[in-house]
Amino acid sequence: MSNGIDKKAFINLKSEPHLKPISDLGVGFYNLDENTARLIFQLRNTKGPLLISKENLKTYAYFESENGSASDVIELNIIDEFKGIVEITVSKDFLQASTDSKVIGQVYIGVNNETNNARNNEVAVFGEFSFDVSDALINKISSFTKIEYIRMFDQLKSRIEQKVNDIEAAILNGDDYVAEMKSVLQKGIETLNQIVSNSTINIQKFIDQAKIDVNKTKNEATKDITVLSNNSKINIQDIANSAINIIEDTTEEATVHVDEKMVEFNQAVEDNKFLTPDKLTEDLTELDWQKYKLTNDNGRTFYLTGVDWSDTEFLDSLMPGSYYITVSKNAPIGVSFNAFVFVHHRDTGSLKRIEYKPYDSARSFVKTYYKEWSDWMETGSPEDTGWVPFTLINGAASNTEYKGKDGFDCSYRTVTIGTVTTNYLRINGRNITDGQTFAQLPSTMVKNAQTFIVRTPTNKPVVFITVYTDGTISLLVNKSTSINEWGSSDYIYGEFSWIF
Repeated sequence: MSNGIDKKAFINLKSEPHLKPISDLGVGFYNLDENTARLIFQLRNTKGPLLISKENLKTYAYFESENGSASDVIELNIIDEFKGIVEITVSKDFLQASTDSKVIGQVYIGVNNETNNARNNEVAVFGEFSFDVSDALINKISSFTKIEYIRMFDQLKSRIEQKVNDIEAAILNGDDYVAEMKSVLQKGIETLNQIVSNSTINIQKFIDQAKIDVNKTKNEATKDITVLSNNSKINIQDIANSAINIIEDTTEEATVHVDEKMVEFNQAVEDNKFLTPDKLTEDLTELDWQKYKLTNDNGRTFYLTGVDWSDTEFLDSLMPGSYYITVSKNAPIGVSFNAFVFVHHRDTGSLKRIEYKPYDSARSFVKTYYKEWSDWMETGSPEDTGWVPFTLINGAASNTEYKGKDGFDCSYRTVTIGTVTTNYLRINGRNITDGQTFAQLPSTMVKNAQTFIVRTPTNKPVVFITVYTDGTISLLVNKSTSINEWGSSDYIYGEFSWIF
């Protein structure tokens, strides 16, 4: 199942009887690519795409690495029967066997011969092509570095385990103090009960003694009993209050101790940076680092193929970054459709800029977006003098031909784009003889002498004009090219250009 991460290379193969050099696709895979290295072929003949199906044809591919590794003969999957499109996914095992080497491949197509009649055997072999297989960067990590990483992980694991043990010990100590508090409370209750019990016995003794004293004297006994009873109540209350105070003090001390242990635990968490997942996410978010990838992790460009630069939906979805584009459509005219591309977006996304630099050229183009996408524009403002008219000299007649047919007049022009200067020349005239100097240009236009064939009457000899470094222009007649002689009434007409 495709998740959109596969690498596709589109290749046109033509069935023809001409041997051609091996075609370098400019394509590369890695030895860790698995089920993503796809080659797509369009099989053609001189009339157009081949019509193929499993019922009448079978297609195969074979690959061989320059290091000696070879694949099986693999049957290709048919993608589009009417357009002759087939594909194959290069296996991971073959990519690994071909690491750091160039692979040569070839596609074969044969007619299904269900009758096994040798006269019906038909097989066509397409031209060879090649691609590169590179070693993935992660495979180049040294054994020493891997051992260092393992040792660092073991040390980190030991430190974390020690911190966890310390925290568990602190929690266990807290449990001990709570148990101690409960024990003290129980002892206090038992002591209070014992005091109450003893007090009751003493009261009973006092009462008995009071009864004996009553027999002696009623008033004295009554007074003594009253005094003794009051004193006993005060003593009992004091003892009870004392016991309660002891219990409350012990409970308070235990509570304070547990609180102190909780503070120590929280401080231990803070000091040892024991982070929660939420805290870790928060800390990473606050770090000042680039959070958007402009390239792959190895610093190389993203790779796209088969894009259409006129597809506005694709242009709108193209995110900022550095790309290498192959087999693109509607690229700038006159340059390769394989190029390095960099995409810029404004912070609001309302302005976008795509820079297109062909891989084999110093030229550069841009496509911009503000409410709508522009056409391709070549960067750098060209310097253009425009067409500057001039008159022929030494008796030559100027601007005599094609006057009613939108013909041009004698003029020159200089256009500079970047560091390249191109000079243009238009000649229209007659009454010029062999060897005559008939025009004068600025000498700054000519670094080296230039010679061109010029338009003349069809029954006249071939004529050349030569532009010299001093700016003069002369006419030279090749008399051997016609039996007719060149006359002064014959005309010359043409436009020429050269790079300065």
